[in-house]
Amino acid sequence: MNILAIDSSSENLSISLLWRGKILFDFNRHLKFGASQLVYFIDKNLRKHHISLKDIDIFAIGQGPGSFTGLRVSFSVIKAFMISLNVPAVCVGSFYSMVYPFSKGHKKIAVVSDARRGLVYAATFIVRNNLLQRETKEHLAALRDFVRGKSEYFFITCDEHLYKELSGINQEINFSQTVVYPKAKYYLKIAQDLAKKKRFVAIGDLEPLYLHPKTCQIRKKYV
Repeated sequence: MNILAIDSSSENLSISLLWRGKILFDFNRHLKFGASQLVYFIDKNLRKHHISLKDIDIFAIGQGPGSFTGLRVSFSVIKAFMISLNVPAVCVGSFYSMVYPFSKGHKKIAVVSDARRGLVYAATFIVRNNLLQRETKEHLAALRDFVRGKSEYFFITCDEHLYKELSGINQEINFSQTVVYPKAKYYLKIAQDLAKKKRFVAIGDLEPLYLHPKTCQIRKKYV
């Protein structure tokens, strides 16, 4: 099973390929307007390893929340690939890939990212029976409101200034010492599991996770 995974929901453009059971490449680059170069870097990395898009069995895509433009571009690209190559796709929340590397050392993890207008995208995860599970869905919140009552959580974000704001709100908050970006390689295992269960997303249902209706002008069901 060959899986190409991508995420362009943040400033980190991430592309990873599972090839015959092994991760063949894991490309991550901090780029301004990186999503506009997504197709270029997919092609460059596949060519480097002498692989064609026709060799891909499944596409996995980071669903967000995150950059409106970045998500629009990545979903448009994957839809085009699905149509032209007749290859199925799976969707995984971008916050999952941020939390996964910390799931071995922390039982409760909170994710926040800047949604602008004084709000953050936020969600919590817990590790139960050695399995990472989403505790609360991704939603919009004021940072101060979201932090309340979560002193036992380990916080991560892809926006460095939020760490300073977190420490200003509650000095007891435990958070990562580095910025954490979504990374496509963490979609590969869950994509394998979803594929085995035939839990693919129909192209008509393949949509980014939009949470800000005033910015994105998305129908209410996505809020």
